[in-house]
Amino acid sequence: MYNFDTFIIISPFVSIFFVGVLFLFFQLTIKKKYFINLLISMSIIFFVIIFVIYKLRFNINDLQIFYIIFAYICNLYIFMNIIQACISSVQLTTLKIIYLNPGIKKNKILKMYNSRHLFEQRLKRLESGGIIYRNKSSFFLKEKKILLVLNFFSILRKIFGIKNY
Repeated sequence: MYNFDTFIIISPFVSIFFVGVLFLFFQLTIKKKYFINLLISMSIIFFVIIFVIYKLRFNINDLQIFYIIFAYICNLYIFMNIIQACISSVQLTTLKIIYLNPGIKKNKILKMYNSRHLFEQRLKRLESGGIIYRNKSSFFLKEKKILLVLNFFSILRKIFGIKNY
């Protein structure tokens, strides 16, 4: 077993805390899209980690450096999923409707939040995020980079046999 010191064990978790704080700061001060603010926050903290590793801690071996970077990336994945949950979760929206309307009936929830409403909300989110744009009644991809993500997930779906219904 390797002898990791406190810095090596705690640094990925502390770095995610700073990513969160920096992301919150950018969200409040810079009025860009949240994803860009997230990428900027993650990049800045990643370079700070690299700087700290190579300039301030000379006695860290390659395995420890790998651990710090790998744990940071895993924590980023968790962090991104946590902030994404409040943006795209149907369950959270349903809970919000129930919270704002105590004792609401199922029929009224379905009327307020039906599939058409969900689809329109998703389109609005994609437009506001700068991923798609509308020209009259037609939609187009604004960023061709999103095709990389779409293709990646399509490959994963084929590998794991997931079908869209």
